[in-house]
Amino acid sequence: MRVAHRPSSFQSVIIISLLLIVSIRQYHQAEANELDNDILQALTYKIEHLGGYVHPSIKLVSPSPCCQRGIISSEDVTLGNDDDQGVWVRVPPTYHLTRDLAMQTLEPLIPKDVLEYAPLSTLDDGALLLLLLVHLKGIGSKEWGPYLDSLPDRPGCGWYGDINSIADEEYKHVAQESKRYVSRVASGMAADYGVFLAKEHWPREWKNSAEKAIEWSLCIVSSRGTAASPEYGGGVIKLVPLVDMFNHSPEHKGFKELTKEDLGIDSSHLEGSFAVRIEKDYHPGEEIFVDYNLSDYAPEEWFMSHGFVPQEASHRQEL
Repeated sequence: MRVAHRPSSFQSVIIISLLLIVSIRQYHQAEANELDNDILQALTYKIEHLGGYVHPSIKLVSPSPCCQRGIISSEDVTLGNDDDQGVWVRVPPTYHLTRDLAMQTLEPLIPKDVLEYAPLSTLDDGALLLLLLVHLKGIGSKEWGPYLDSLPDRPGCGWYGDINSIADEEYKHVAQESKRYVSRVASGMAADYGVFLAKEHWPREWKNSAEKAIEWSLCIVSSRGTAASPEYGGGVIKLVPLVDMFNHSPEHKGFKELTKEDLGIDSSHLEGSFAVRIEKDYHPGEEIFVDYNLSDYAPEEWFMSHGFVPQEASHRQEL
């Protein structure tokens, strides 16, 4: 006859603690899934309301098969199905953060005497976009709310956050140098423009510090900004909601900025849209990747801008 072994009080405490940890993790995972679903729904509504398209099979998940967060296909998707327009996402130019939008939004906020010695027009696209992002965050913009909600509180740039946790000493040194440079840039921009930007809805962690807000925004633009034609938005860098949430793989195609030739006469109003194309068959749970087209980036540049070094860049370093 088998006699059941009764656990000791200490063992019981350990078991209860482990069960509690599992329950807490499951609860936080459920919260993350619900938040991801809400973000995707809000972005989908906004994009489609403006004439864009979001494939009904895509799903935002945290974590994704490869990374902290990413986009997967929730169903079988077959290449060449006319119902999906050949794309996962097509975001119209009316829902891009651009140089023109930044100038239109920011210039009325800055007094003329300030613009005389610190004209916005002399700033590059990235600098204008980061100021625009800080201001939109500060006013709690409803129009851009779905996009702002999709942005991480702690973006992945190598210089952002706890540099001491970086194991590689070479990367740690580069991160420290980058952090010092970013701090100088943020301090200068905050001195020129910070007082004129909205702050009411900034996160508590920023403590009303324009420098902290600008550092966060600089990392967002650095890691998510994409090259674009100046014909649509006036600059060569822009932020494109939802499109910037796909993870990188060099084995896939990059983003596509749609032109007249891509769209035809009947769809010319969608010129300048950014699309992620369906390039193969997908199965449920399979992650959807794009190529960031940064083949000329050194490993340190990948790490500083995106917080990781892809395998193809590591191989170049070894060679």
